[in-house]
Amino acid sequence: MNSSIVLSPDCSKSWKLLRSIGQNCGFSSKAMESNAWIRKAKVMDLVSHLQTNEGKVANLEDMMFATLANIISTALTSRNLFDIHGQENNEYKDMMALVNEVIEKTTTLGLVDFLPILKGIDFWSKKKAIDMYQKIQQTWGGIIDERKSMEQLMRNQEMLTKVRDEIAQAVEGDELSETLLSQCHYFQACIKETLTLHVPAPMLVPHLALETCKVNNYLIPKDSMVLVNAWAIAQDPNYWEEATSFKSKRFFDSKIGHRGTHFEYLPFGTGRRMCPGSAVAFKNIQMLVGSLLHYFDWSLPNGADPTTIDTNEKYFTTLKKEKPLLLIPKLRKLNTV
Repeated sequence: MNSSIVLSPDCSKSWKLLRSIGQNCGFSSKAMESNAWIRKAKVMDLVSHLQTNEGKVANLEDMMFATLANIISTALTSRNLFDIHGQENNEYKDMMALVNEVIEKTTTLGLVDFLPILKGIDFWSKKKAIDMYQKIQQTWGGIIDERKSMEQLMRNQEMLTKVRDEIAQAVEGDELSETLLSQCHYFQACIKETLTLHVPAPMLVPHLALETCKVNNYLIPKDSMVLVNAWAIAQDPNYWEEATSFKSKRFFDSKIGHRGTHFEYLPFGTGRRMCPGSAVAFKNIQMLVGSLLHYFDWSLPNGADPTTIDTNEKYFTTLKKEKPLLLIPKLRKLNTV
């Protein structure tokens, strides 16, 4: 855990080195600009797949996850992690299960994280790491290793129409791009609101108290691990009016952003420990969701009412839908892919 850029509780020398490498090689403005074609290509792979399977029920959550994973893996290794066209293959299903298992087991805090004195006898964590390494090697030996926006817009058809019209007006026969989507202010507000209601990581990465301090009359002893409940902050009525309702208008003409400068809104954390890939993640979300809305009309299986979509979530290090988001795509006639 101490060698992880995400889970290391303090800003050690090794953490600073990893952070610097990540910022300069993967998350810098130059890197994001040079990888724009990858984001677009992988999203269009998904659009093409949905076009081929028009009218069929699609597990949109898995497809969006696979597309985002392919964007990252192609940027790092020039290879897809998932075959977006082979979702019924065992290889695809095994890889999806493996990735979910790796995310869950490698980011779940164990007893040793709270009681470092047990580190020397923590055989469970060591075995966990070995098992994960072997599974990754067996499954993908040649390579080193929000769904939610769609759900909310499906439940709010009036908002969906406004977002779609705004995107269409911005495109006006031109090719859909990140630059054009960044100019769609209503769409941007909807993404921000989604990240308020459905915080990607309910508990921010662990922090370490370097010195004994007091926070709101609570004494935090030196070397204590501190976990910040970002989900509770985002649901706090002291900061958000009608906190549990989807109201994108709260971000109209608002200076609140996702870069961690406003402590009531921390979808990616804040300070030196905030998610280093937050800017990339935001670009991925807007390109993926924007394309799905622009190119397709969506409906629920058996003509079900969109307002009946199950929004229950389960905690899986990140928040995931309790039931998969199943939708039927229909290519919009005014658009060609």
